[in-house]
Amino acid sequence: MDDLDLARRLKRLRRSVIMLQTELRREHLDHELISEIEQQMDHGISADPRSASLSVLVDTLRENILTPRPELFRDAARACEQLKDAVTELSARLS
Repeated sequence: MDDLDLARRLKRLRRSVIMLQTELRREHLDHELISEIEQQMDHGISADPRSASLSVLVDTLRENILTPRPELFRDAARACEQLKDAVTELSARLS
């Protein structure tokens, strides 16, 4: 995957993460957005070695969402923030 293609995919992923984070802060778990993020990772982003660290962060987000508990929304929103920051950092390195 070339830099431009990866940058476009990362931009789309970042938008999805921001939307999910917004929903989590409203204490709403949007399963469609979670699926969208997973699909974006599975269809190209995670295959690129430059974005290997993002897979770990997506897994952390998934783990935070799996177990119902009082801290679910706060922890998942924090995981989104970390993922968003990592996507931004990777995008900046591509520019």
